[in-house]
Amino acid sequence: MIYHRLFTAKTSSDAIIKPTKKKMKRFYLSLICLTISLLASTQIFSQGIIFRQDDWQNVLIQAKSQKKLIFVDVYTAWCGPCKEMDKKTFTEVLVGDKFNAKFINYKVDAEKGFGVTLAKRYNVTSYPTCLFVDPSENLIYKQEGLLRAFDLLREADMVMNNQANAKPLYALDKLYKDGRRDTEFLNEYIAIRYLYDRIDNRDLVEEYVKSLTTIQYSADKTLRIIVNNGFIIDGIAFDLLLKFREKAESLFEGGVEKVNRAFSQSINEVFDVALKTKNQELFDKALAANLKTIPNTADRVNDKNKLAFYLALKDVNKFSDVAEQYLDQYVMFVKVESIRKQDLWEYEKIMQNYKLGIRDSLGAGAAIYQNLKLNAKNTMARLTSAELNEVVKVFNEQVEDKAKLNKATEWAKRSLELVETPDAYHSYAQLMLKLGDKQMAMDIEQKAYDIAIREKIDTQKFIAALEKMK
Repeated sequence: MIYHRLFTAKTSSDAIIKPTKKKMKRFYLSLICLTISLLASTQIFSQGIIFRQDDWQNVLIQAKSQKKLIFVDVYTAWCGPCKEMDKKTFTEVLVGDKFNAKFINYKVDAEKGFGVTLAKRYNVTSYPTCLFVDPSENLIYKQEGLLRAFDLLREADMVMNNQANAKPLYALDKLYKDGRRDTEFLNEYIAIRYLYDRIDNRDLVEEYVKSLTTIQYSADKTLRIIVNNGFIIDGIAFDLLLKFREKAESLFEGGVEKVNRAFSQSINEVFDVALKTKNQELFDKALAANLKTIPNTADRVNDKNKLAFYLALKDVNKFSDVAEQYLDQYVMFVKVESIRKQDLWEYEKIMQNYKLGIRDSLGAGAAIYQNLKLNAKNTMARLTSAELNEVVKVFNEQVEDKAKLNKATEWAKRSLELVETPDAYHSYAQLMLKLGDKQMAMDIEQKAYDIAIREKIDTQKFIAALEKMK
């Protein structure tokens, strides 16, 4: 209203003197400068993380005076994921807003100057590594590897929320390192570590269970700890959960699924380690654990795991024997018509909302609808076809026994009966070539090429195969 009076005053005796052009120009110039200043100020606050360009001691002083934790990005000059976080994660506005307000941010090269000392102090062995440190240099939390903006914000929230704990994690870590193992302490230690949801508690759970009396084995608290934190598959905790499975399921909403997931996660992690290390003993433990936890489906699951394991070991004989057993008993046994009916049933169930006109508020329903129309009608058929084709590929590359190769032609045909893909035709053609039927191999490879042309797929592989067959 003041501006209104200033620029619209009448020529009456009490009117404010009309401003001159010079004053008007000066006013507008001031207004423009103010606007630019405000925009610049907004830009400063709406940017990524501001890392302090200071020495470590000053960073500690700042953190102490402001009562904040220190966020440290430990990187190296050659680290690709580090550069990606610099470019994409740390520059996000939401990340900058939170970290600039809540933390003192510091960046250090692990291979230069003080960075070498800092990396050694906090046992940093891979990059990037994000550290959350308090003003007394206690490590609150450490996360290794590439983090997207969403993940980094989640880590920050977790750290801040858990700062309210009476005993910080680093203090409990020290007590554990010093030999504390009583039941009360282990319970507290597991509970605090559980809040940091990427920390593996399985060995601690085993120690906790070993500290209990037999009466406490079936207690609600014990079973909750086992299910929530996981367990080693050849330990007491595993046996207890198996023994008191029904009670454990009753303690959670969706308890059956939750307990099943606890078993499968622990067992699958062992399978993964056994596969990477090619450890037969570890692999056998996982097979045995499956037999105990999922007796009705364990044979099928175990046979499929054996395929991956023997392939990793390059044991062609065992792989081919298990492949024949697995595919004939569990895959070829299912009729194509049954697979089609199952796919149609799943498709109708998925599409029901769209048929009723129910779409999401952002209007993405139409795009999702089109995608479902393209893919949902043959989901199981595509998966089964791909599974058969993968085994045929291995036979092409590694198996020489003609009887086994002839058996593989049945799988190749079934794969194509379910879904005709250029890759499946190519695998079948290579199989026939290996069996000595060159003309048939060329005819089949030509089909692979024709479908690839029709579906606008790269044809180089099929052209090369045809040329080689001539």
